[in-house]
Amino acid sequence: MAKKTRILPVKRIYDQTVLLQLCQKAHLDTIIDLNKIGFSGYVYQKGEYLCQPCEEEKYLQIIVDGQVSIYHIRDDGTKYSLTQGGAVFLLGDMEFYQSSPVLFFAEALTETVSIAIPLTQYREILKNDVRFLNFLVGVLSQKMFAITSSIAMNTSLTDRVLNHMKYHCENGLLYGLEKNAFQLRCSSRQLQRVMTNLEQQGIVKKCGKGKYILLK
Repeated sequence: MAKKTRILPVKRIYDQTVLLQLCQKAHLDTIIDLNKIGFSGYVYQKGEYLCQPCEEEKYLQIIVDGQVSIYHIRDDGTKYSLTQGGAVFLLGDMEFYQSSPVLFFAEALTETVSIAIPLTQYREILKNDVRFLNFLVGVLSQKMFAITSSIAMNTSLTDRVLNHMKYHCENGLLYGLEKNAFQLRCSSRQLQRVMTNLEQQGIVKKCGKGKYILLK
């Protein structure tokens, strides 16, 4: 199957009335100074890329309508989904402070409408806009939380337990199945099964009721 390519603009919106409606929907006047920043509107069809790895991100794109999937491709060719975003969602935030290649794919799951701001032209102005910086911090926090949660959910419970014991349990000692199960987002029974398997493999040692120490 041929690789999809990103061509910007896919479909540009020229109608000033429509652009004004997009600004109002995104509350753009509360995010940036519209008197200092120029922007355009674009429409992507389902399956089209808004950005993809190894491309330089030239635009800061605010998603006004539609759904976007952010993911990367593993070495074995499988897709690893990081997060999904709808209105109002930001692309180009990771590349905002310095020009750098895009790290992830951003693919339209539905017809998607974005407001695009040229980074090369307006990066320095935006860096000095307190309203925009506050917006950027909020967006990055939400995105990082979503990505971190996604990574955690895609990691096996065994790996999460070992990581928890190594980095969060003093001297590698896990004590109290119920308490630790809550922190690991699993049931006490699930955690008990994992600990039993790890003990059988010689990775942990049971040293009391509900108490295990990491050996390796």
